[in-house]
Amino acid sequence: VILSAEDGWEDTIRPRLGAAGADLGRVVLVPYAAEEDGQPTISQIPRDIPVIEVAIKRVDAKLVLVDVLMAYLSSKTDSHRDQDVRLALAPLAAMARRTGVAVLALRHLNKTPGGNPLYRGGGSIGIVGIARAGMLVAPDPEDPNRKLLAMTKNNLGRPSSTLAYRIEECEGTARIKWLG
Repeated sequence: VILSAEDGWEDTIRPRLGAAGADLGRVVLVPYAAEEDGQPTISQIPRDIPVIEVAIKRVDAKLVLVDVLMAYLSSKTDSHRDQDVRLALAPLAAMARRTGVAVLALRHLNKTPGGNPLYRGGGSIGIVGIARAGMLVAPDPEDPNRKLLAMTKNNLGRPSSTLAYRIEECEGTARIKWLG
């Protein structure tokens, strides 16, 4: 189940999933939820968790991707206040437990260079605080054509190794080539 505020289904998401070999019949895009006045608006967390849950059940999903998290938090949620963020995300975590899905929420880095990667994500530290694991994608300092996926937090087990990958062109779109 994909909530994507930045990329379109036809021009970006579907071609990339196809290049990765995804079963597109098991993918649901949840772009909008109806407001009370009937006007479409972007889905909001936690308000539209029932809409997300219906999509999960429809395809027996195992993953919910929220890209980017800040776009789906209500305008009433102060994304820089720990308490607000935890109150907004706790129902999402409860839905994940109830349905058995993993939730992968993306956020952008803030503009502050260096320092502890846990504090580099936009918004409150409560975002990574409520998460059971946190990861960071960064350029490989030794090879500008490679990216690194590194674990920054893991409450569920031993820390994992950093993974390297390249983004390569495939049938007019992009896909990831894992390098180990």
